[in-house]
Amino acid sequence: MKDIIDLGDDVMKSIKITGARIHNLKEFDISIPKNKLIVATGVSGSGKSSLMFDIIFEEGRREYLQSLGMFPGLEDERKFDSISGIGPTIAVKQSIVRQSNPRSTVGSRTQILGLLSLLYSSEGQISCSQCETLVEADLTCSNCGNEEERLESGYFSYNNANGMCMKCSGRGAYYKVNMEKLVPHDNTTVREIFDSIEVTPGIGRVLERNLKEYMDMPYSTLPEDVKEEVINGHYINNNSENQSFCLSRILQIRHKKGEHLSGLYEMVACPECHGFRIGEEARRVFINGRHIGEVGKMTLTEAKEFLESILEKVELTQLGKNLLRDILRKTTSLINSRLGHLSLYREMSSLSGGEIQRLFLNSHLESKMESLIYILDEPTVGLHESEKAELLKSIHALKELGNTVIVVEHDKSTIEMADHIIDIGPKAGIEGGQVIYEGDFAGLLKCDKSLTGQYLSGKAKMPTRTIKQNILEDITMPRLTIQHAKTNNLKDVTVSFPLGVIVGVAGVSGSGKSSLISDTLIPLLKSHFRDHSKNGAANTEDNQIDFEDESTLIETIAERLDGVEHISGFAEVSQAPIGRNINSNPITFIKIWDKIRKLFAEQPEVKRLNLSAGHFSFNSEGACPECGGSGRKTIFPGASIKMYTTCGKCKGKRYNAEALTVRYKGKNISEILDMQVSEAVSFFKDNKAIVSTLKVMERIGMGYITLGQPTSTMSGGEAQRLKLAKEIGKQRKGNILYVLDEPTTGLSLYDTAQLIKLLNELVENGNSVIVIEHNHEVLESCDWIIEVGPVGGAGGGRIIAEGSPQALKKDPNSITGKYLDLDGHN
Repeated sequence: MKDIIDLGDDVMKSIKITGARIHNLKEFDISIPKNKLIVATGVSGSGKSSLMFDIIFEEGRREYLQSLGMFPGLEDERKFDSISGIGPTIAVKQSIVRQSNPRSTVGSRTQILGLLSLLYSSEGQISCSQCETLVEADLTCSNCGNEEERLESGYFSYNNANGMCMKCSGRGAYYKVNMEKLVPHDNTTVREIFDSIEVTPGIGRVLERNLKEYMDMPYSTLPEDVKEEVINGHYINNNSENQSFCLSRILQIRHKKGEHLSGLYEMVACPECHGFRIGEEARRVFINGRHIGEVGKMTLTEAKEFLESILEKVELTQLGKNLLRDILRKTTSLINSRLGHLSLYREMSSLSGGEIQRLFLNSHLESKMESLIYILDEPTVGLHESEKAELLKSIHALKELGNTVIVVEHDKSTIEMADHIIDIGPKAGIEGGQVIYEGDFAGLLKCDKSLTGQYLSGKAKMPTRTIKQNILEDITMPRLTIQHAKTNNLKDVTVSFPLGVIVGVAGVSGSGKSSLISDTLIPLLKSHFRDHSKNGAANTEDNQIDFEDESTLIETIAERLDGVEHISGFAEVSQAPIGRNINSNPITFIKIWDKIRKLFAEQPEVKRLNLSAGHFSFNSEGACPECGGSGRKTIFPGASIKMYTTCGKCKGKRYNAEALTVRYKGKNISEILDMQVSEAVSFFKDNKAIVSTLKVMERIGMGYITLGQPTSTMSGGEAQRLKLAKEIGKQRKGNILYVLDEPTTGLSLYDTAQLIKLLNELVENGNSVIVIEHNHEVLESCDWIIEVGPVGGAGGGRIIAEGSPQALKKDPNSITGKYLDLDGHN
């Protein structure tokens, strides 16, 4: 029988799967060698993740839980006929849900701050609370005789009630309304203040009711309690902030939407703790002249230098030496993973997907566990070419510990170092799902059936485009210019972006690319179009603003943005998640779901069955009564483990039986949701309103996505491409500036070629493109490149090179230029 497995030596040597058939996989058999570095590659949507994550990881987790006696009968629809050789499996996958807890920082996540707290509790030198003299080992002040006590480790943690600064609740900073700017004169009235920030008529009426006669009085003459009401409002329970409309609430909402508020709503360092997050008692404990808050604000590279100086200069107990060596080992490991530009206080919510994954990967390397199966999801994402070598060494070290390491990747250097390559394809979706090639790198280059092999060998080429010449000399070319930007690590940067062309923004991790574009340019654009456009030209992405989520503390600091009059609008296309629940899917996001439901509501049997459009919504009358329209049941095997099993009643279809009886062109509504984009383009070809954006999705490598896939399961790269498709589908007039953040994330070389063609079309149609990117194929196709650097963190934040790709190739200051391959580019 097919599901009887010979449990011999092969189980120790390989993972064997027969009849793999989840999603688009074509019931193939495969044997994957263990204790090797395996790279799974292929075009985007070919089935790599289905095999590695949905079969190997999920089955490894299921078998592990069942071995512990948890849910021994837990079965779902079979994804394969048989599997053997599986073991404890760990997935390190690109995180698509924001890590929104502002108290989770690099230091807390890596436990380095916990170790530092123990070190300061054990070895710290206390400053006398009476006269500020450093007390000796006997804890008695030699100057005034005051006796001090050693603090427990909790006093050194901003996450502990004993240790946090009470003024800022351990945040180190907070946002404050700048009343000096809002009240330029003593006779400025309350009404004039609210008029100056352009409150809506509806909010204006609420303010009139609340403030009454005070609205037309000068702010400076108001009683203190009324001034407090104008700034901070009062408690109400009908919104998530529990706050009435007031200056702080109105400005906070606009800030969370990403608007630049010209200093009206400023981030200020906490005046009590001066940004160090900890209480006064902890700030009086020093090692080698620094308290723990100062170490927390250092970059990891700076912290390592400081900690090494402690070993040289400070006499420590054996416990202190052990703690310090442990901290140094962890810090060095993080620096080797190209995270040295981060500080211990850097909030996890502000990290890129690549940084988060490298942080998690580092923790697994630290554990030194063996005989595990690791599955990594594009670990090189977000890394400059110059930074990949150290990460690949770490991945190799993970294998050398005695583990099986499976990497899903498109990166050439990662594929090249693999012991065994599995290429899934040949294309995406229903045209994929087959094993095209297995073997070494040299064999892949010779495999004509593999699109990956064709591009790596040079048989298939990237599209060539005519690079615009003489941009620097062309004084007639319109430009956007940011004047004197100092956001985050930017060093008073003034820089111009040529319009009507593709501009690449490059640089090593943490150099300041996102600070320049996402945290400076985008807020300035949002502010301009809010103030100057009455027709909504600034159509930015449809972000879901979560007002319960304390946002990362970032303040846009720049003098001004010049040249905005040269563009008609802009589209920010970031990797931020689109929706966080199972009910959000691609067709709800691109706004064609209602049109599809309307088609079903117009079918003849609908009237006979007395149904409405609501019966074709899984959120409404059409929902399966058992699972409420989710198509699945949630199971919690343990406190931090969540698993899903298909709903037994609707078998994952999400709808009740009545809704499923209605068909449009032979398909019911559930089958429409299961349809891939490529199939839907053909199915809805006669309905232009539905098919136009779907065609764009297909062109940018998203043909494999199903119409009903929850957007919460999409990677950051997929979310970004879906946003791009939606923006292009709007067909807006005029010069629209498209701003993209690493759009090649998750794209194969084949799909990268399609993206380059699309960006070129945007420019040829009179638009402008700015793209943050590490991918050298995209940078080689740019008309102009701005490189930020030279390093990450405090040492970065400068423009180190700018010009055409050819100019950067020749520029000795450019780190990126040496990796550009300009053969075939003009």
